[in-house]
Amino acid sequence: MLTIMPSPLYYLLASSEGYQSSNVAKYFRINTGLWQSDTAVNTEANLVLTLQNYGSNVDYSFVWGQEHTMAERSGDSTTNFIEWVNECVKEEAQ
Repeated sequence: MLTIMPSPLYYLLASSEGYQSSNVAKYFRINTGLWQSDTAVNTEANLVLTLQNYGSNVDYSFVWGQEHTMAERSGDSTTNFIEWVNECVKEEAQ
């Protein structure tokens, strides 16, 4: 039987049956554009707060004048993502 979980909160909230039933990543990078039309801004905010409560390290920022995808304050998303991954790896090594 296929079960579709439309929200990662199923695995992150203690009130959910899926709580602690999967391995949750230690690091997350979430940039969200304030001019997006895909979802409400509080969707990402709820995810960030839930991840932090679960114990994950979350790099989170709102980006003015950008839409949902590829929202960056400066530079480009690929370079910024690679730099963020390298920072996480360095932190793990310490």
